[in-house]
Amino acid sequence: MEAVSADLTDARSLGAGLVGVSTVVHTAAITANLKEPYPGAYDRINRVGTENLVAAAKEAGVTRIVLLSGLLAGPVREGSYMATRVAMEEAVRRSGIPYLILQPSVLFGDGAEFVAALARLARVSPVLPLLGPPALRFQPIWVEDLLRCLEACLRPDAKMGREIPLGGAEQVSFRQVLETICAALGVRRLLLPLPLAVAAIQARGMALLPHPPLTTATLELFGFDNSTDLDSVERNFGFRPRGFREHLRAHGVDG
Repeated sequence: MEAVSADLTDARSLGAGLVGVSTVVHTAAITANLKEPYPGAYDRINRVGTENLVAAAKEAGVTRIVLLSGLLAGPVREGSYMATRVAMEEAVRRSGIPYLILQPSVLFGDGAEFVAALARLARVSPVLPLLGPPALRFQPIWVEDLLRCLEACLRPDAKMGREIPLGGAEQVSFRQVLETICAALGVRRLLLPLPLAVAAIQARGMALLPHPPLTTATLELFGFDNSTDLDSVERNFGFRPRGFREHLRAHGVDG
């Protein structure tokens, strides 16, 4: 393995890392849990950065792109965080290079931020916010299962030109997510419904912090069901993924 320094927002820096490369696995997006470092950064890094990478990949003769995206539900609002993730996918589809796009639900295991951030809050706060409508569903997928899917996308016989939604072995409400985390930590917390409009006001105030516990981009994940078919992994990759509650009961929030 050779490490090459590059910057997605600097198109000129990308060529050196693509010399002799046949497959690009693109995972370099700024994620919703991170504060936007400057106005327009989500778009510049996610959309423009992917467009820069695609152009450099074409010039270098890359023959396959595997993009790690996320579950989406349209139409997305122009200027939103999710719009930048849609734009990443569009840049890959328009590239003319054979591609696969993986669209996982939220991740758990090995410090994955969705669970890790909630666990940090549950350790110190006696009250946890219930965000989104009660019927909202998540389908958390274990990070190791996602890596197994990514590896399968590199095989010579992998079928190109597809978007593959991915989720774990069960669908859970956000209440069940919080209850499972609290049980794994051995704590009891009051779960209090919090309207997304109120949460958005709080998130905007938290933007003054260097590492806010809640961002307005994260709240966009609560605007649609973050789930897909229960057999999505097994149907596309031939194995049964791990269940969220089963894993946390056995390994805790940090396992």
